[in-house]
Formats: sequence, structure tokens, C-alpha cells
Amino acid sequence: MSLKNRLVRSATYEAKADPDGKPTQLYFDFYKRLANGGVGLIITGLTYPEEDGKLPRTIAVDRADCLETIKQIPETIHGVGNDCKVALQIGHTGRQLPATVDRQPVAPSPILEPFTERMPREMKSHEIEAFIEKSAAAIGYAKRAGFDAVQVHAAHGWLLSSFLSPHTNHRKDQFGGKTENRARIMTEIIRQAKDLIGMDFPVLVKMNACDFLESGIELAEALELGEIFEESGYAALEISSGMWETITRDPEDIGWRAERIPEARKRIGTVADEAYHRRFARAFRQKMQRAKIILVGGMKTPSLMDEIVCCGDADLVALSRPLIREPDLPNRWLNGGSERASCISCNQCLETLREEEGLRCYLL
Repeated sequence: MSLKNRLVRSATYEAKADPDGKPTQLYFDFYKRLANGGVGLIITGLTYPEEDGKLPRTIAVDRADCLETIKQIPETIHGVGNDCKVALQIGHTGRQLPATVDRQPVAPSPILEPFTERMPREMKSHEIEAFIEKSAAAIGYAKRAGFDAVQVHAAHGWLLSSFLSPHTNHRKDQFGGKTENRARIMTEIIRQAKDLIGMDFPVLVKMNACDFLESGIELAEALELGEIFEESGYAALEISSGMWETITRDPEDIGWRAERIPEARKRIGTVADEAYHRRFARAFRQKMQRAKIILVGGMKTPSLMDEIVCCGDADLVALSRPLIREPDLPNRWLNGGSERASCISCNQCLETLREEEGLRCYLL
């Protein structure tokens, strides 16, 4: 897959599907604006290959008849005529099922999720195998529907992330224990997907470089996981960090860790506060032989992004919140503009997910 530039729109939950998991006109209008704005690659918000793991008002890719609806997404983005590529993100909520959803969450192990105070049910082996098959099938649907790539969401404490992390995976079977076993669900998804669709379709992964939890993934193990993913055929790694559980903890209560938790969510007031995953991306870039590295996290200044790419700390840079407020930023930057994104990192866009319109900048 060739991209016209190195700017990526990082996947963002948009809450613009109907109750049956079909995109609405709001969804199409949202992605038209992004495609017109000049970004090289759009990664869609989370879609679900299994209904048990869906977020409210997200896109379904859990059955073959979804092809008739999801094919309209790449048609819409490609139809803009701006040479923008699009990847479908797939994943599962796992133990981080919102408290407003009336079903018991599932996870690799029954570890209490403190953000929602819900106890997940441990998945049985046959349920894991079924999820692998459904995820591989969803990747196949995406290719048939005309998407340019797929991203598997294995970061931020969602189901696949919770399999990778020793904090949330206490299993004793083939899907738990040593690093290789905890990664097995990921290697099986891509193996089965490539058996279905061949090797010429890019499958990306979003992953944590650090969980920021005492018993979670640290950078050294994340790099091992990255090598496993690269060897199994994942084309690019988007480097992020943290879980819902991470942000429930008061830094004063975790002094051993407080200085390391990125001030990611709100306090991005200066250029020095940006690119808070940069050191992680640099470590991956130095370790990986083939997989491309995508850096996400708090970037607003084009000169900083240019520096990151030029010095080899990452192959691509991804933005989320700035493009919610200003979807045309890439065009302005690529046409010579140097202004910093006007997003103030207030995170109030999260509040708009409850509204009928779904994701938007709260201040506009």
C-alpha cells in the first residue's frame, strides 16, 4: 500500500452507526470531510467482528451480509478523489465494556475492571477460537469490500490487549503464560486471515508499548511482541499505551510510576508536551526490520512531526483529536502552513459520543 503522505488519522470511536451496525449519513459525511482534508491514511473507528464485543453505534463486520453496507465506506472515501487510503479497524471491548451496556463482559481471565467496577467472565477456549475465526473472516470482508488495509486493535485494554498483558491474562492454557502464548491469539488471527485472503493485503496492529500498570506490559516485552507480530506478517505497528484502568489511579498513590505516566489526555500545552510516545516508537523503529512504525499521541506541531519522520523515530505520524476539530489540517500543512493545531486537548469530545450526532469537537 502506497500513501501520498505520512499523516495518519488514528482510529477514533465515532458513534455514528445505526443500532444494526450500519453506517449512517452522519458517518459518511464525517469521513468525507476527513478524506477531503488531505490525510494519507484514515483508520476507521472500532468495528466489531463479534456482536458480544461491540460498542454502541459502531459498525458490524460480523457476518457476510455486512459487505453490502461496509463497501460504501471505501467507496465514499475513494470517491472524494483525493487519493486517501482507508483501513478498517476491528476489535472487541473485552473487560472494558461500558457500564451502560447490559451484558457481562468477557476477558482472558476474571480480573475486576476498576473503571466500571465490573467483573468479566473468563472466555472458554472454544470461544477464543471462534473469535479468531470471526476476526479473520472480518479481515476478509474488508478486503472484499474495497478497504486498502485492516488494523487489529490490540491496545488500550480492549480484549486483544488484555490477552497480551500479564496484568489481565492469568490463563494456564495455550493462550496464557509466556509472552509467545499470550500473543497466540494475534498470530492466529493473521495466520487464518492470510490463509483466506493471501499475503498481499496489509494488516496493521495497534499495540501498547507500556500498560503503565505494575504487573502489565513494559517496553522490553512490548518489543518482543512487536518482533512476534512482524514475523507473523503484520505490516505496521501503531505504538500507544495504557488501559482504562491506568487512568483510574491517582499518581500520588503510585509514586513508583507517577513520573512515567504520560500526560496524554489533557495537558498538551507546549511542543515539549507533544509526541509522548516518541521514545517508545524510537525503540520499535530501531528493533523492527520490516514493519512500519506509526507514532500516535498528542502531536499538534507540523515541524515536530517532520523532525520525527526525518530523524527516523517513526515512519508515519498519527493524529486523532486535532482532526476531530480541524479535518483539513493536513492540506493546510502540506500547502506550506506551519500553524499548530488549535485543539486544546480538553477531551470534551468524549462527551459528544452520547449525543445523537456522535463524535465532534465539543467547542464548535
